[in-house]
Amino acid sequence: MGALDLLILTAGLAVAGFAKGATAMGLPLVATPILAGVFGPRPAVVIISIPILVANSILIVQGGRALGVLRSIVPMLVTGALGTVAGVLLLAQLDQRVFALLIAALVIVFLLRGDRLLGEDPDARRVRVLGPVISLLAGMLQGSTSIASPLIGSYFHARRLSPADYVLVLAAIFELNSIVQVIGFILLGLYTPPLVAVALLGLVPTMLALLAGIAARGRMSPVRFRQAIAVLLIASTANLLWHTFLA
Repeated sequence: MGALDLLILTAGLAVAGFAKGATAMGLPLVATPILAGVFGPRPAVVIISIPILVANSILIVQGGRALGVLRSIVPMLVTGALGTVAGVLLLAQLDQRVFALLIAALVIVFLLRGDRLLGEDPDARRVRVLGPVISLLAGMLQGSTSIASPLIGSYFHARRLSPADYVLVLAAIFELNSIVQVIGFILLGLYTPPLVAVALLGLVPTMLALLAGIAARGRMSPVRFRQAIAVLLIASTANLLWHTFLA
């Protein structure tokens, strides 16, 4: 890896870490394609899994005073973990083009009609059914690509959670999925010493930028936060489609 590659990786991880701290999304979406350009797609998924695990742990600790909100998403935590197991096992076999199109379609639906689709009652049957299904699909996507935020993010964006609750529920779902993913990668022998070394080095710019993102979120109004989420969801979905079909 040359000096230019190192500079690109550092800058990319810093941008991804800032987005993660500010919105709970963006780390794998920004960093994975950059890592894939240097190391290849599969090693990139393995490398980014470690920064994702650490970043979500920090966000959960930072939002720990609101942990009661997690009781309402227990079914989503379970189905997300199951989906991650399937995604890890099918890492080399899943057709990412199908997933990319499915995710893009669902993100568009949630952004345009999510409020009407889910309604105002978080205990409504359609919410209780749709949430675990969305989490299952997102888990499969995270297990195979480490990228699940467009789907989960757009779902909770439609639920109109407060910024603190939004970040916490996303971090909790991603954290459990990450734990399952990391265990699966260990069992499959995917963590080679060179890849782990790159992942650990990448933690430095990622975590520093993550803390900056958390600080920036604290200065955002709820309206600005929702606008930032919508922009990031659109950009991340476009990025996912680009790297799936055109890169």
